[in-house]
Amino acid sequence: MLRPDARAAIALALAFTAGCSGTPGTPNGSVVGSGGGPVTPPTALVNVSVAVTVAGNNGASPGYVSSKTESLSIGLASVNGGPVSGAGTSTITTSIKSPGCKLRGKQLVCTGNVSGSPGTDVFSVTTYDGPNATGDVLSVGTMQASIGSGGGKLSISEQNSGQIDGIVAKLKLALAEKNGKRGKALTVPVALNAYDAAGAMISGKTPYAYPIALTIEGDATGAYSLHAGSQSGESAQLEDPAQPITLRYNGDTNASSITLQASVSAPQPVSATAPFNLRGNPPPPPVGTIYALNLGSNDGQGATVTEYSGKAGGNAAPERTLQLDAKLYARSIAVDATGDLYVGYFDTTIGFNPSNGSPDQKNVVAMYAPGASGSARPTATLTADSSSKTSLFPLYMTFDTAGGLVTYGATDVDANTGDAALTYAPGATGAATPQSAWNFSSPLLSYAGPTGLALDAAGSFYVAGALKTSLGPQYGVFVNLASNGNNPQANPSRTIPWDTKTELTPGDTTNVGLDSSGEILVANSLVTFGSGSTPTCQGRANVYAAGASGGDTDVQPLRIVTFQGIVTQNEACVSPRSPLQPFYPSIAVYGANVYAADDFNNQLAAYPDGHNGTIKPSLTISGSATGLNAPIAIVISSLSGSAPAKPVTGVSRAPAHSTSSASRTR
Repeated sequence: MLRPDARAAIALALAFTAGCSGTPGTPNGSVVGSGGGPVTPPTALVNVSVAVTVAGNNGASPGYVSSKTESLSIGLASVNGGPVSGAGTSTITTSIKSPGCKLRGKQLVCTGNVSGSPGTDVFSVTTYDGPNATGDVLSVGTMQASIGSGGGKLSISEQNSGQIDGIVAKLKLALAEKNGKRGKALTVPVALNAYDAAGAMISGKTPYAYPIALTIEGDATGAYSLHAGSQSGESAQLEDPAQPITLRYNGDTNASSITLQASVSAPQPVSATAPFNLRGNPPPPPVGTIYALNLGSNDGQGATVTEYSGKAGGNAAPERTLQLDAKLYARSIAVDATGDLYVGYFDTTIGFNPSNGSPDQKNVVAMYAPGASGSARPTATLTADSSSKTSLFPLYMTFDTAGGLVTYGATDVDANTGDAALTYAPGATGAATPQSAWNFSSPLLSYAGPTGLALDAAGSFYVAGALKTSLGPQYGVFVNLASNGNNPQANPSRTIPWDTKTELTPGDTTNVGLDSSGEILVANSLVTFGSGSTPTCQGRANVYAAGASGGDTDVQPLRIVTFQGIVTQNEACVSPRSPLQPFYPSIAVYGANVYAADDFNNQLAAYPDGHNGTIKPSLTISGSATGLNAPIAIVISSLSGSAPAKPVTGVSRAPAHSTSSASRTR
């Protein structure tokens, strides 16, 4: 939170920068026809001599005044706690060549004058990196001085009766050790430096005008904590640069690598990140079940779900095959904490009304018991709810930390007025009303735009695809904080646009997933042309830094994982296709692996996470015995699919991640 005196000084600085407003030639007080009132007598003014000490290049100074300061504005704000009139504002040049400036050791001392008044005076101060109070604002604050009837002096340096707060324009974050050994507790010093708009480091005990938020991203097991002064936890609010900061790892063998993120929200969003990696492999997750949704040859009607042991590989036959509805179009699968299999169905091939983007009322989510196979019927369904104007668009499904289903649809819950992301209470069935719902204010969720959906450990939503604006579709990964889960007009807390810098192309980009460290993986394909203009469509995943905030992060990926073996020369790689639909490959992250479904080659594959470049699969399921038939979605569950699982309570993280893909011509 910005300190009140700094807030007032920033407002004053912006007013100076913008100049005076209003009609030229008119006074700034009462005008003809306005009400009268007592006239405030003018403030008695005296001269105050001001001495400003500017830090040397090493940043050393009794108090903070940026070494890049070229000028400052100072004006009398109050006398004895009351308002003033007629005092005006003075500008003091702080250039080494200015007549009023002299070097004293490594510091520059500049003098000037300002109007004060007998009594206890408070002066507003704003510093700039340009002459005559121009350029970027570097710091703001207030200074207090006792002024006599014959004038007085004010020293802007020691700050015994005031402070000048630095405005953060850039952050640098680093760890003394970037790696740790899994299972061995460790305390790591954290270096966090803030810089003003001119590039000078903000130093000393001077508070920041806006505090810096330091957070741990991707800690799924609570193995890390930050310590800064009296603060201890997964985050810290840093008011000034004087506090030593440490990151502690408690030695949990199941912990993941994490990313530290520092951010300032105003006047402009600024952030920096630093990764911390654990060496050594975590204990292997329990071997569960691999589920694949097979679109088949009829565009999803009569689709199948095939299940495989987590130890399966090669031309392995499925442990069981579930035959899905012959009249509905299967589009997604997910597995909840009790082992129930959820299938998202459209009633048509697209599942929405193209004229207005609203989901079809007959789209449903069907639940199947653990171990269901053959022609087993659903044990329950989730359907549209007329009382809350809710309809479903289950192109993607996942679960929140409480075990509630999260998917796409439309509703009037939480003051939404149409398309939205829906969250249901755990176990909701029938014509249920969503527990909560949200949409962005801009760009908007609108169908068939989204091509992915994932939740992080904190419950924040990661939406991939084409979202709607008044100027047309906007492509990217858009993040909504968990705290906005019932906000019908949320603002994206982070955006990863699809462009040449992020190396994501509309039409070639599919779903989104998060690994154990919170890093963001976006599945996509790279189309190249060989001799004779033969297209080659290579499956891969681009990886981006963890974090649900940061604004527009239009940056290159941390790494690109190229999935060896997931490649095709199918003509769909170059045929005109809608970027509003998801395509191959579809990914899911489980444990230390990224799993991919390859509908062109009828295969499933797993690749070790955390690597860069072309990666060989650690597991491949393909061949005539597998029963795979254009797999468009893959889910890995820690539960065995062979028998009903016991109910799970207090679930802190969904045990399985889901992914899906809509149909296309093969």
